[in-house]
Amino acid sequence: MTSKAITCMRALSFLLAALLQTNVASAQSERFPSRPITLVVPFAPGGATDIVARLLAVHVAGDFGQPVVIDNRAGGAGNIGTLAVARSQPDGYTLVLATTTQLINQFLTKDLAYNLFTDLTPVALIADAPEVVAINSKIPARTLKEFAAAARADANGFNYGSPGVGSVPHLGGEVLGNAMNAKMVHVPFRGSADAAKEVAAGNIQVTLATQAGVASLAEAGLIRIVAVASAHRLSTLPNVPTTTEAGFPGVELSNWFGITAPRNTPAELVSRINQAFNKAAAQPDVQTALAKQGIEPVRKTPEQFARQLTEDGKAYARLIEQVGLSPN
Repeated sequence: MTSKAITCMRALSFLLAALLQTNVASAQSERFPSRPITLVVPFAPGGATDIVARLLAVHVAGDFGQPVVIDNRAGGAGNIGTLAVARSQPDGYTLVLATTTQLINQFLTKDLAYNLFTDLTPVALIADAPEVVAINSKIPARTLKEFAAAARADANGFNYGSPGVGSVPHLGGEVLGNAMNAKMVHVPFRGSADAAKEVAAGNIQVTLATQAGVASLAEAGLIRIVAVASAHRLSTLPNVPTTTEAGFPGVELSNWFGITAPRNTPAELVSRINQAFNKAAAQPDVQTALAKQGIEPVRKTPEQFARQLTEDGKAYARLIEQVGLSPN
């Protein structure tokens, strides 16, 4: 056989292999899913991430005609469950609900065993929970500007609470303190609920949290929500201004929720899963339930989610450097 014939045979073999791979992927997409899907929630049951997952899972299961099993794998600030999915087969049957926490972990966890940007595939950015600025109600401040003035007037500075070093509320408190040109001392707690309780008790002056995390204390009159750290007001807090409206532009922080899959998950499956979760997030009962938690549906494409992941990663990397935190 001549060298030209051999070259032609090789080219034909590559073409047939490519066509076969395309046909296999297409067939997988057509019959997907044929068994239950596991959605890993890398945090404990009962939290905001778990609530979002369970609300959506019901509708996604109805769309797929297969159960969506919630698997809570808490530990390592979300890293244990996320790593398990990163190491799973890229067949669409194992997904993980990623949040801003896992994004921050990329810059604060030394020798992290997975890379959120390369080991996982963005599928659907489905919800966003803006942080609110919650202060002790005994502080004579009705607005964020008045609170900032009170903080600047205190020689010892005000204390702010968070659920831990590197959390969104921790970083948000640093951003807020800089914007207000006031001394703010970070006090970490075991969780957002503990930080909120300490604000209500008057042991610390302020915390950043989701609306759901401080709603009951606000209703009881123990804390006052003076601003929403978002580009727009929350529908459930129509009379509370954004941080920009309050005079502090650039103080915008939130905890988003997105579906991710193992690297190399076929594009056809990514698209199918994206459609199912976006459809679920659009359901009126889901939107109502999320709104009560101060969470808003987003419904972005895989490409839009990937872009936001990259942009937010750069922003948090800069912020973490400014705060002076190092991986541990």
